Amino acid sequence: MLIEPGFATEVLDALPDATAILDRTGSIIAVNRAWRMFALDNGGRPDATGVGVNYLDVCARAADTGCADAGEVLTGLQAVLAGETVESDREYPCPSPTVGRWFTSRITPIGGSSGGAVVSHVNISRRIRSEQELTHLASHDSLTGLGNRLLFTEELTRALGTQEVRRSEADVGVLYIDLDGFKSINDRFGHEAGDEVLLNSAHRMRSEVRPQDRVARLGGDEFAVLAQRIASGGLARLARRLDAVLAEPHRIHGTEVVVGGSVGLHIAGAGESVGEAIRLADQAMYAVKASHHDGGTVATTADPGPRTGGDGR
Repeated sequence: MLIEPGFATEVLDALPDATAILDRTGSIIAVNRAWRMFALDNGGRPDATGVGVNYLDVCARAADTGCADAGEVLTGLQAVLAGETVESDREYPCPSPTVGRWFTSRITPIGGSSGGAVVSHVNISRRIRSEQELTHLASHDSLTGLGNRLLFTEELTRALGTQEVRRSEADVGVLYIDLDGFKSINDRFGHEAGDEVLLNSAHRMRSEVRPQDRVARLGGDEFAVLAQRIASGGLARLARRLDAVLAEPHRIHGTEVVVGGSVGLHIAGAGESVGEAIRLADQAMYAVKASHHDGGTVATTADPGPRTGGDGR
Protein backbone atom coordinates (compact mmCIF):
# COMPACT_ATOMS: atom_id res chain seq x y z
CA MET A 1 0.00 0.00 0.00
CA LEU A 2 1.36 3.38 -0.98
CA ILE A 3 0.99 6.09 1.62
CA GLU A 4 -0.21 9.27 -0.01
CA PRO A 5 1.17 12.68 0.96
CA GLY A 6 -0.81 14.10 3.84
CA PHE A 7 -1.87 10.69 5.14
CA ALA A 8 -0.07 11.20 8.45
CA THR A 9 -1.88 14.49 8.93
CA GLU A 10 -5.22 12.83 8.20
CA VAL A 11 -4.47 10.07 10.71
CA LEU A 12 -3.50 12.65 13.33
CA ASP A 13 -6.73 14.60 12.74
CA ALA A 14 -8.76 11.39 13.03
CA LEU A 15 -7.59 10.85 16.62
CA PRO A 16 -10.43 11.77 19.03
CA ASP A 17 -8.12 13.10 21.75
CA ALA A 18 -6.39 16.49 21.64
CA THR A 19 -2.89 15.50 20.50
CA ALA A 20 0.36 17.34 19.81
CA ILE A 21 3.69 16.10 18.44
CA LEU A 22 6.79 17.54 20.10
CA ASP A 23 10.40 17.48 18.95
CA ARG A 24 13.23 16.54 21.29
CA THR A 25 13.38 20.13 22.64
CA GLY A 26 9.70 20.12 23.56
CA SER A 27 8.60 22.40 20.71
CA ILE A 28 5.24 21.60 19.08
CA ILE A 29 5.71 20.52 15.46
CA ALA A 30 2.16 19.30 14.75
CA VAL A 31 -1.27 19.30 16.38
CA ASN A 32 -4.51 17.57 15.40
CA ARG A 33 -7.96 18.99 14.86
CA ALA A 34 -9.15 18.09 18.37
CA TRP A 35 -6.23 20.09 19.84
CA ARG A 36 -7.03 23.11 17.68
CA MET A 37 -10.77 22.96 18.37
CA PHE A 38 -10.31 22.66 22.13
CA ALA A 39 -8.14 25.76 22.10
CA LEU A 40 -10.66 27.72 20.04
CA ASP A 41 -13.63 26.59 22.11
CA ASN A 42 -11.94 27.70 25.33
CA GLY A 43 -10.58 31.07 24.25
CA GLY A 44 -7.07 29.88 23.38
CA ARG A 45 -4.88 31.20 20.59
CA PRO A 46 -2.82 29.22 18.08
CA ASP A 47 0.20 31.39 18.82
CA ALA A 48 0.00 30.33 22.48
CA THR A 49 -0.60 26.59 22.13
CA GLY A 50 -0.01 25.76 18.45
CA VAL A 51 2.86 24.79 16.17
CA GLY A 52 6.13 26.50 17.03
CA VAL A 53 5.35 26.92 20.72
CA ASN A 54 7.57 25.14 23.23
CA TYR A 55 5.27 23.01 25.35
CA LEU A 56 7.78 22.88 28.19
CA ASP A 57 7.46 26.67 28.44
CA VAL A 58 3.65 26.43 28.37
CA CYS A 59 3.67 24.02 31.31
CA ALA A 60 6.29 26.05 33.18
CA ARG A 61 4.27 29.27 32.88
CA ALA A 62 1.13 27.51 34.12
CA ALA A 63 3.09 26.01 37.03
CA ASP A 64 4.42 29.47 37.94
CA THR A 65 0.84 30.69 38.35
CA GLY A 66 0.29 28.06 41.03
CA CYS A 67 -1.17 25.21 38.94
CA ALA A 68 0.23 22.09 40.62
CA ASP A 69 -1.07 19.83 37.84
CA ALA A 70 0.93 21.76 35.23
CA GLY A 71 4.06 21.31 37.31
CA GLU A 72 3.51 17.56 37.46
CA VAL A 73 2.90 17.37 33.69
CA LEU A 74 6.09 19.36 33.15
CA THR A 75 8.09 16.96 35.29
CA GLY A 76 6.66 13.96 33.43
CA LEU A 77 7.33 15.52 30.01
CA GLN A 78 10.93 16.28 30.93
CA ALA A 79 11.41 12.69 32.06
CA VAL A 80 10.01 11.31 28.78
CA LEU A 81 12.13 13.62 26.61
CA ALA A 82 15.22 12.69 28.62
CA GLY A 83 14.55 8.98 28.12
CA GLU A 84 14.09 8.41 31.86
CA THR A 85 10.63 6.85 31.49
CA VAL A 86 8.60 5.21 28.72
CA GLU A 87 5.41 7.13 29.53
CA SER A 88 3.87 9.71 31.83
CA ASP A 89 0.17 9.75 32.72
CA ARG A 90 -1.46 12.35 34.92
CA GLU A 91 -5.16 12.90 35.70
CA TYR A 92 -6.20 16.50 36.31
CA PRO A 93 -9.34 18.66 36.46
CA CYS A 94 -9.89 21.23 33.71
CA PRO A 95 -13.19 22.94 34.53
CA SER A 96 -14.78 25.88 32.78
CA PRO A 97 -17.09 28.33 34.59
CA THR A 98 -20.07 26.16 33.58
CA VAL A 99 -18.71 22.66 32.94
CA GLY A 100 -16.74 20.28 35.17
CA ARG A 101 -14.15 18.41 33.10
CA TRP A 102 -11.28 16.04 33.77
CA PHE A 103 -8.49 14.86 31.51
CA THR A 104 -5.60 12.44 31.50
CA SER A 105 -2.36 13.88 30.15
CA ARG A 106 -0.66 10.97 28.36
CA ILE A 107 2.92 11.50 27.18
CA THR A 108 4.83 8.83 25.23
CA PRO A 109 8.25 9.04 23.56
CA ILE A 110 8.87 8.93 19.82
CA GLY A 111 11.48 6.31 18.96
CA GLY A 112 14.21 6.55 16.37
CA SER A 113 16.80 9.21 15.76
CA SER A 114 14.35 12.12 15.71
CA GLY A 115 13.21 11.72 19.31
CA GLY A 116 10.47 13.85 20.76
CA ALA A 117 7.14 12.89 22.30
CA VAL A 118 3.43 12.56 21.65
CA VAL A 119 1.22 14.46 24.10
CA SER A 120 -2.48 13.58 24.29
CA HIS A 121 -5.15 14.94 26.57
CA VAL A 122 -7.82 12.26 27.00
CA ASN A 123 -11.23 13.46 28.23
CA ILE A 124 -12.20 11.26 31.20
CA SER A 125 -15.11 13.43 32.41
CA ARG A 126 -17.74 10.73 31.96
CA ARG A 127 -15.73 8.24 34.00
CA ILE A 128 -15.07 10.72 36.80
CA ARG A 129 -18.74 11.78 36.92
CA SER A 130 -19.77 8.11 37.11
CA GLU A 131 -17.33 7.54 39.96
CA GLN A 132 -18.61 10.62 41.77
CA GLU A 133 -22.19 9.47 41.30
CA LEU A 134 -21.36 6.03 42.72
CA THR A 135 -19.61 7.66 45.68
CA HIS A 136 -22.61 9.90 46.24
CA LEU A 137 -25.04 6.98 46.07
CA ALA A 138 -22.94 5.01 48.54
CA SER A 139 -23.00 7.84 51.08
CA HIS A 140 -26.48 9.34 50.63
CA ASP A 141 -30.03 8.22 51.23
CA SER A 142 -31.74 7.55 47.91
CA LEU A 143 -35.12 8.92 49.05
CA THR A 144 -34.33 12.15 50.90
CA GLY A 145 -30.90 12.92 49.47
CA LEU A 146 -29.56 13.33 52.99
CA GLY A 147 -26.29 11.78 54.03
CA ASN A 148 -26.71 8.20 55.25
CA ARG A 149 -25.35 6.51 58.38
CA LEU A 150 -21.99 5.84 56.72
CA LEU A 151 -21.45 9.50 55.79
CA PHE A 152 -22.71 10.72 59.16
CA THR A 153 -20.28 8.42 60.96
CA GLU A 154 -17.39 9.58 58.77
CA GLU A 155 -18.18 13.26 59.36
CA LEU A 156 -18.60 12.75 63.09
CA THR A 157 -15.28 10.85 63.14
CA ARG A 158 -13.56 13.81 61.49
CA ALA A 159 -15.25 16.29 63.82
CA LEU A 160 -14.18 14.43 66.94
CA GLY A 161 -10.73 13.57 65.60
CA THR A 162 -9.81 17.14 64.72
CA GLN A 163 -11.03 18.83 67.86
CA GLU A 164 -8.66 21.29 69.44
CA VAL A 165 -8.69 22.02 73.15
CA ARG A 166 -11.89 24.03 73.45
CA ARG A 167 -14.18 25.51 76.00
CA SER A 168 -16.61 22.94 77.35
CA GLU A 169 -19.42 25.10 75.95
CA ALA A 170 -18.27 24.81 72.31
CA ASP A 171 -17.94 21.16 71.40
CA VAL A 172 -19.59 18.81 68.91
CA GLY A 173 -23.34 18.45 69.22
CA VAL A 174 -25.20 15.29 68.18
CA LEU A 175 -28.98 15.06 67.85
CA TYR A 176 -30.70 11.70 67.43
CA ILE A 177 -34.26 12.00 66.09
CA ASP A 178 -36.94 9.34 65.74
CA LEU A 179 -40.33 10.08 64.17
CA ASP A 180 -43.24 9.21 66.45
CA GLY A 181 -46.00 7.00 65.09
CA PHE A 182 -44.50 6.72 61.64
CA LYS A 183 -45.32 3.04 61.24
CA SER A 184 -49.03 3.85 61.49
CA ILE A 185 -48.71 6.13 58.44
CA ASN A 186 -47.46 3.25 56.32
CA ASP A 187 -50.12 0.90 57.72
CA ARG A 188 -52.99 3.34 57.24
CA PHE A 189 -52.08 5.20 54.05
CA GLY A 190 -49.41 3.08 52.35
CA HIS A 191 -45.68 3.43 51.75
CA GLU A 192 -45.98 6.23 49.20
CA ALA A 193 -47.60 8.39 51.85
CA GLY A 194 -44.88 7.33 54.26
CA ASP A 195 -42.24 8.45 51.77
CA GLU A 196 -43.96 11.84 51.52
CA VAL A 197 -43.79 12.21 55.31
CA LEU A 198 -40.09 11.32 55.32
CA LEU A 199 -39.38 13.82 52.53
CA ASN A 200 -41.35 16.58 54.25
CA SER A 201 -39.70 15.85 57.59
CA ALA A 202 -36.23 15.94 56.01
CA HIS A 203 -37.02 19.26 54.34
CA ARG A 204 -38.29 20.75 57.58
CA MET A 205 -35.18 19.70 59.50
CA ARG A 206 -32.83 21.07 56.84
CA SER A 207 -34.68 24.40 56.98
CA GLU A 208 -33.97 24.76 60.70
CA VAL A 209 -30.29 23.81 61.02
CA ARG A 210 -27.36 26.16 60.50
CA PRO A 211 -25.56 26.11 57.13
CA GLN A 212 -22.61 24.25 58.67
CA ASP A 213 -24.78 21.58 60.33
CA ARG A 214 -25.38 18.16 58.77
CA VAL A 215 -28.70 16.33 58.72
CA ALA A 216 -28.56 12.59 57.99
CA ARG A 217 -31.05 9.79 57.65
CA LEU A 218 -29.71 6.83 59.59
CA GLY A 219 -32.39 4.45 58.33
CA GLY A 220 -36.14 3.96 58.53
CA ASP A 221 -37.60 6.91 60.42
CA GLU A 222 -34.41 7.71 62.34
CA PHE A 223 -32.41 10.86 61.64
CA ALA A 224 -29.40 12.59 63.15
CA VAL A 225 -27.86 16.05 63.13
CA LEU A 226 -24.18 16.89 63.52
CA ALA A 227 -23.67 20.41 64.86
CA GLN A 228 -20.05 21.44 65.31
CA ARG A 229 -18.78 24.30 67.45
CA ILE A 230 -22.01 24.68 69.36
CA ALA A 231 -22.71 25.31 73.02
CA SER A 232 -25.15 23.17 74.97
CA GLY A 233 -27.71 25.99 75.05
CA GLY A 234 -27.52 26.43 71.29
CA LEU A 235 -27.93 22.70 70.73
CA ALA A 236 -31.00 22.67 73.00
CA ARG A 237 -32.54 25.56 71.07
CA LEU A 238 -31.86 23.78 67.77
CA ALA A 239 -33.47 20.62 69.11
CA ARG A 240 -36.58 22.55 70.18
CA ARG A 241 -36.87 24.10 66.72
CA LEU A 242 -36.71 20.65 65.15
CA ASP A 243 -39.23 19.37 67.63
CA ALA A 244 -41.59 22.21 66.69
CA VAL A 245 -41.39 21.77 62.91
CA LEU A 246 -41.73 18.00 63.14
CA ALA A 247 -44.92 18.46 65.17
CA GLU A 248 -46.57 20.41 62.34
CA PRO A 249 -49.28 18.32 60.63
CA HIS A 250 -48.91 16.56 57.29
CA ARG A 251 -51.82 16.47 54.86
CA ILE A 252 -52.34 12.91 53.64
CA HIS A 253 -55.31 12.00 51.44
CA GLY A 254 -57.15 15.09 52.63
CA THR A 255 -56.49 14.34 56.30
CA GLU A 256 -54.16 16.27 58.57
CA VAL A 257 -51.92 13.83 60.41
CA VAL A 258 -49.37 14.73 63.07
CA VAL A 259 -46.10 12.79 63.11
CA GLY A 260 -43.97 14.28 65.83
CA GLY A 261 -40.39 13.54 66.71
CA SER A 262 -38.41 12.47 69.74
CA VAL A 263 -35.12 14.38 69.89
CA GLY A 264 -32.17 13.26 71.98
CA LEU A 265 -29.22 15.59 72.60
CA HIS A 266 -25.60 14.90 73.39
CA ILE A 267 -22.56 17.18 73.52
CA ALA A 268 -19.50 15.12 72.61
CA GLY A 269 -16.25 16.14 74.24
CA ALA A 270 -12.69 15.89 72.95
CA GLY A 271 -11.47 12.30 72.78
CA GLU A 272 -14.93 10.76 72.88
CA SER A 273 -15.48 7.89 70.46
CA VAL A 274 -17.97 8.08 67.61
CA GLY A 275 -19.83 5.02 68.82
CA GLU A 276 -20.16 6.44 72.31
CA ALA A 277 -21.40 9.82 71.04
CA ILE A 278 -24.10 8.19 68.89
CA ARG A 279 -25.06 5.76 71.66
CA LEU A 280 -25.53 8.54 74.21
CA ALA A 281 -27.61 10.64 71.81
CA ASP A 282 -29.71 7.57 71.00
CA GLN A 283 -30.10 6.87 74.71
CA ALA A 284 -31.33 10.43 75.26
CA MET A 285 -33.83 9.98 72.44
CA TYR A 286 -35.22 6.83 74.03
CA ALA A 287 -35.60 8.71 77.30
CA VAL A 288 -37.86 11.09 75.41
CA LYS A 289 -39.77 8.17 73.89
CA ALA A 290 -40.37 6.69 77.34
CA SER A 291 -41.88 9.89 78.71
CA HIS A 292 -43.45 11.28 75.56
CA HIS A 293 -46.87 12.04 76.95
CA ASP A 294 -46.99 15.84 76.78
CA GLY A 295 -45.97 16.38 73.12
CA GLY A 296 -42.79 17.97 71.80
CA THR A 297 -40.16 16.98 74.35
CA VAL A 298 -36.40 17.16 74.23
CA ALA A 299 -33.88 15.39 76.44
CA THR A 300 -30.12 15.53 76.85
CA THR A 301 -27.65 13.04 78.22
CA ALA A 302 -27.07 15.42 81.12
CA ASP A 303 -30.81 15.65 81.82
CA PRO A 304 -32.69 12.63 80.44
CA GLY A 305 -36.04 13.90 81.61
CA PRO A 306 -38.60 15.53 79.32
CA ARG A 307 -38.41 19.24 78.61
CA THR A 308 -40.87 21.46 76.81
CA GLY A 309 -40.82 25.03 75.65
CA GLY A 310 -40.47 27.44 72.74
CA ASP A 311 -37.87 27.31 70.04
CA GLY A 312 -35.51 29.67 71.90
CA ARG A 313 -34.24 31.14 68.66
